[in-house]
Amino acid sequence: MLGGGAARGWAHIGAIRALQEAGIKPDVVCGTSIGALVGAVYANGDLDWLEEWVSQLTWQTVVRLLDLRISGGLLGGRKVIQLFADKFSGCSIGQLNMPFAAVATELDTGREIWLQDGSTIDCVRASIAIPGIFTPVWHNGVWLVDGGLSNPVPVSVARGMRADCVIAIDLNNDILNGRDFGGAVIETPAIDPTAPPPVALRRNGKPWPRWLAPSDASVSDDVRVPPAPSARVPSMLSSVAQSIDIMQVRITRSRLAGEPADILIQPRLGGMGIFDFHRAAPAIEEGRAAVEHMLPAIRARLGMN
Repeated sequence: MLGGGAARGWAHIGAIRALQEAGIKPDVVCGTSIGALVGAVYANGDLDWLEEWVSQLTWQTVVRLLDLRISGGLLGGRKVIQLFADKFSGCSIGQLNMPFAAVATELDTGREIWLQDGSTIDCVRASIAIPGIFTPVWHNGVWLVDGGLSNPVPVSVARGMRADCVIAIDLNNDILNGRDFGGAVIETPAIDPTAPPPVALRRNGKPWPRWLAPSDASVSDDVRVPPAPSARVPSMLSSVAQSIDIMQVRITRSRLAGEPADILIQPRLGGMGIFDFHRAAPAIEEGRAAVEHMLPAIRARLGMN
């Protein structure tokens, strides 16, 4: 069960790889937003192709793939969708190699929509339609937008597909870098800029990857401290991205509280923005590391020796 998170979704590739290497293959797959995209590619048997493609992305390549528009959203997504449409070759969800579902949100009512039949690429396109960024999708008489608005980590969908054990991947666990939702920020002692990097940069007891570790704040175990806010006015894209992050975290925590997964995998992706599609390698590695950390619990839950 693959959660939403835009560019952070490349972590799903590493997570799936680690599960495969441990001998764990899901019977069904479902996803929201980028999770729907990765999930559909995986269900179609094309994960090798996807990993190779995203590993070659550069910032320049990403910019060329994003077609700007005036109405409906900043980006049409036509070039990207065409790339994946060519890979799916017009197949329907029912023709994929395993049961699959994507989650979208009905724009007029806010209803959560489970897409389990019809064109695979059309369903994926609807699921990734981040409001204000990608244009909405007209589907069966209604406008659909990103599934993350209603169900960012769709545990309920996996349950509805009769999954006995739901392994969920949440990409939004630490993206606000330790900010408290009551408005307070965790206090930390002043850091000597001439001192060596703190040794307590940890991810579940392991050193943080340098690309994720904050450069100007001390981190101890699982508590991350954000840098001091800047007085400079945020750019439009920065404001949109941070707003989406806040929304995703709040909705994810609410949904998971009421619909907990049997196993929850949470890659540490706080240093990665929603538009960082060119940073696939570290995201994939974090997805793999998060699964490896949870393998004892996964094996115990599945009754594996």
